[in-house]
Amino acid sequence: MKKIILYGCLLLVIVLAVVALSNRITLVETAAKPAQTPAQLRIPALQINAPVLPVGQTASGAMDAPTSKALHSPYWTSVFWYDQGPVPGQEGNAVIAGHVDRVGGDPAIFWSLSSLVAGDKVFVTMKSGQQLQFVVNRVVRYPASAPGQDVINAVFGPSSGHHLNLITCSGVWTGNGYDERLVVFTTLV
Repeated sequence: MKKIILYGCLLLVIVLAVVALSNRITLVETAAKPAQTPAQLRIPALQINAPVLPVGQTASGAMDAPTSKALHSPYWTSVFWYDQGPVPGQEGNAVIAGHVDRVGGDPAIFWSLSSLVAGDKVFVTMKSGQQLQFVVNRVVRYPASAPGQDVINAVFGPSSGHHLNLITCSGVWTGNGYDERLVVFTTLV
């Protein structure tokens, strides 16, 4: 049952990524160098200090989001940066996802993400040691079943700003997955 929950959450993240990729006008033109990639995500208001794992695409072109059947897998305490999009700090919408719960229903890294409020700070430490500071603009819940093109563009689409969007599952468990997705929109300070 909990495995289905996890797969449902991941499915929405994957669907959002696939739609965003198919509708992007431009691709990221320069590949990120290892020193310019995120290594750690810190959210002081939630006592989160998590390693960042880069993820690419699945064979079907969707955003990958690793899972595990192991209760103590590092996937439950890590976050996932979509390395096919912008690097945090670059122009555009960088995206980091995290699990809300783990096998068995225990809290995972983004369990309390919904308690963030406008003005809270989010920090990303790059592999080079550089620290970037983002500020929360808003926290929004979207229906999981049909998020719509406007939502896809808001989360993954192109932007002239420097944004970091944090994503996790939210809402009520329906038996097949959560009925909402929570997105925290932030802007580079």
